[in-house]
Amino acid sequence: MILRRPSLVVASAVVAALSAVSFAQAATAPKPLAFRNTVLDPQGSYGEPSLAITKDGKHIAVCVPGGSGTYVWYSGNDGHSFGKTATASDNGGGDCELDFLPNGDLLNADLEVYDSNVKLSHDFGKTFDGGRSVGVEQDRQWFAHSADGKTTYLVYHDFAAEGEFFARSTDGGKTWPTADAANPVNGADQVTPGGPVTPAKPGGSASLLDQGGNTFSGPMLISPDQRDQYVLYSISDLGSNTVGTTTPPYGPTRGIVVAHKGAEDTSFTNKYAVTSDGKSINGAIFPWGTIDKAGNVYILFNSDAGTPGHFHTYYVVSKDKSKSWSKPVKVDDAPMAAGAQVYATGQAGAAGVVDIAWYGADAAASPADKTANWKVHFAQVRNATSAHPSITRSLIDADPIHKGDICLNGLLCIAGGDRSLADFFELAIGPDGMAQVAYADNSGYGGKAGRVVWAKQTGGRSAL
Repeated sequence: MILRRPSLVVASAVVAALSAVSFAQAATAPKPLAFRNTVLDPQGSYGEPSLAITKDGKHIAVCVPGGSGTYVWYSGNDGHSFGKTATASDNGGGDCELDFLPNGDLLNADLEVYDSNVKLSHDFGKTFDGGRSVGVEQDRQWFAHSADGKTTYLVYHDFAAEGEFFARSTDGGKTWPTADAANPVNGADQVTPGGPVTPAKPGGSASLLDQGGNTFSGPMLISPDQRDQYVLYSISDLGSNTVGTTTPPYGPTRGIVVAHKGAEDTSFTNKYAVTSDGKSINGAIFPWGTIDKAGNVYILFNSDAGTPGHFHTYYVVSKDKSKSWSKPVKVDDAPMAAGAQVYATGQAGAAGVVDIAWYGADAAASPADKTANWKVHFAQVRNATSAHPSITRSLIDADPIHKGDICLNGLLCIAGGDRSLADFFELAIGPDGMAQVAYADNSGYGGKAGRVVWAKQTGGRSAL
């Protein structure tokens, strides 16, 4: 008995320990990827929804362009219900962009072409002030802000100068000095005499000869330590702007450029993250960018490299402040020579973790396929900076959100093609680490008219 009791105690302890381990594993195992979708009340417009979440996650706002202003939905209960409002600008209605500052103020930029009317809400989107003029003549604007929210930026494409610029406010968006209305992102490194037009590898300077007047603006990114700024945009190349295009000098987007400015720099340097081979379309149409908690920079984009017309979703990552870039990593699981995937969007969380969403039609012959059925896809990439990332995929909406072609020519779609979904949608990660997505749906499925849908991740691993 004396000999057996210790054995029994040990055996019992081992069983208890194993049970505890098994229980812990079962308790922490994530649920499969899943989303709850909420249809937002129609307001007459649904293309290019912008999404913003407060720092504490309590409030959500979604907006789309309106006829002479913007439409805004707002929630204070994790998206279980939404109110709605509208803003008006004398010359507004072009594009909508939202950004919650750390103090809860909500910025709303309504594109007026020769500027943006930026309005402020102090009640999480229920009401907005009359707004103020920000920037100069512009297209596709994006917000960014410093960690404390005191410095805010509006990045845009300047119609007159045909380049990338930003406006800056130093009081949380209340005032935007005219002296800071049009700061150039393009730099002297782009006009080096005798320099290459398109470099053979990423990391080379992006020549203004390649850029021409054809840029598609991506967002500004600010590093976690606040020392580095990045602005990304897609461009064509010199050859494509003049040869083989029906709308010169506007050839298809061939490369993706990242402009970088460190704390010690007085201007940006503009380097290729994805170079042009003169054949592939990269960007299609706006590229997306994000930075993880460790400062790694990611570019999310669509490309038909290797299989013309069959676009796929990719990312590249830089671990050295955009000096060098990884090879493109394919995110979707459609065969290379099949389907079409467009409008990549996403956000990074913890080091090496990126959530990505896109519109995909896995059986389409190309984005121009008038029989295509498009769905909203999602993927979480982990170990994204390694040579062997792991990718978990899911549909956000099992039903089609669009039937027919999606035109990738921007404003030039007026010459032909369906641009009813406009040119992008948005994903953001809440403070709980779960992805939220605002997307457009005009499929007519089940008799549904065009509408905006907000979705939140309810299963799967946190990005944080």
